Amino acid sequence: MTEHSVYIQQGIWARLGLPRELSWGFIGIFLFITGATIEQSWLASMLQNRGFDAFHISLLSSVFGLCVAVISWFAGIGAGVLGLRRLMWSATAIYFLGSIPFIGYALPQGNYPLMVASYALRGVAYPLFAYAFLVWINQRCEPRILGRAVSWFWIAFGVGMTIIGPWYASLMLPRLGETTTLLSGFIFVVLGAFCALVLNPDRPQTAQGGSMGAALTEGIMVLVREPKMRLAVIVKTINDIGKFSLVILMPVYLPRFGFSIATWLTIWGLVNVVNIFASYFFGWLGDTIGWRNTVVWFSGTLCGLAMVAVCYAPVLSGNSEPALFCALSLYAIGLGAFGPLSALIPSLLPDNKGAAIACLNLGSGLSNFVGPLIVTLCVAPLGVEGTLWVIAMLYFAASVLTLPLKLPETR
Repeated sequence: MTEHSVYIQQGIWARLGLPRELSWGFIGIFLFITGATIEQSWLASMLQNRGFDAFHISLLSSVFGLCVAVISWFAGIGAGVLGLRRLMWSATAIYFLGSIPFIGYALPQGNYPLMVASYALRGVAYPLFAYAFLVWINQRCEPRILGRAVSWFWIAFGVGMTIIGPWYASLMLPRLGETTTLLSGFIFVVLGAFCALVLNPDRPQTAQGGSMGAALTEGIMVLVREPKMRLAVIVKTINDIGKFSLVILMPVYLPRFGFSIATWLTIWGLVNVVNIFASYFFGWLGDTIGWRNTVVWFSGTLCGLAMVAVCYAPVLSGNSEPALFCALSLYAIGLGAFGPLSALIPSLLPDNKGAAIACLNLGSGLSNFVGPLIVTLCVAPLGVEGTLWVIAMLYFAASVLTLPLKLPETR
């Protein structure tokens, strides 16, 4: 399922890590993620304004994240049995099955149990769609361009979730209101599925068939047998915890210093433009000096320092937008340095790439769960400042934990 070099990628776009055969797929990922995550940067603020407390908001996000983690792992395992395109079409249908009750009834009625259930169902759509395409990239791209190719994946993913989504929402919320803005995400999702699955000329390898039970068992057993896979999941989980914590913490923390929610959304979108360039740079650097070396030296170190800077920039500078922008930009740069993990982790098990990609996806999904969970557990006893310090320490630990993740030929 995951053999490289099914065809030889040529031309300038392939050398940049963006083979033209997959270009519509990358566009589809961007559009789908934009629509499916359109609410993530302002949902916490909206629920707070509707009377929900921090615990219930973070619990909603934690349940959402746990479902994302499970389905992210399944995307790697299920691809070989069900096929990538079938998984991505299923994700599109699941998005609507969860979104319609969430937007149409649970939110307007303030029905918290239904809100949790429908939002969790909505939440499994985007990782199933996106991480199935990440398997597609690992299956079809040659090793010489893989670091750059996966950096393009994360660029498309990040532009949708953290740039266009927040910017679009900041423009539409005052004009359309919350419900219509959420509903407009349907258009992005449909266009994304059309681009990735209809306009995309490439065809991945067909499903291998076999027993789903056996595939799921192997996905679990690889974590039991391979200590480096367990480390890889931990590092990949730490990767995005700041991103999923900040969208909960900052709308609560920054107004103390005079920042508006609109200002936060604008700055958050701008710093993620920085992440685009950082992601591609570190993808190239990973292909040049090694994927592991890049993650060890730059990722957790920069992200950890950034969490401390985000904590104290408002304290020292008040409502200085440039100071907050610089602190968050440092985080965006460090986040880009984690990109080579998506090439490194599947390459740790060259004879079992499907299970390795499932581990990669599991870590990616667990970030959605662990980030809000840290907020749930830490914000009451430690406050926002203490929570940011906890996240910083975890990032510093990630760099150390990456040291044993050596490719088989370099051990």
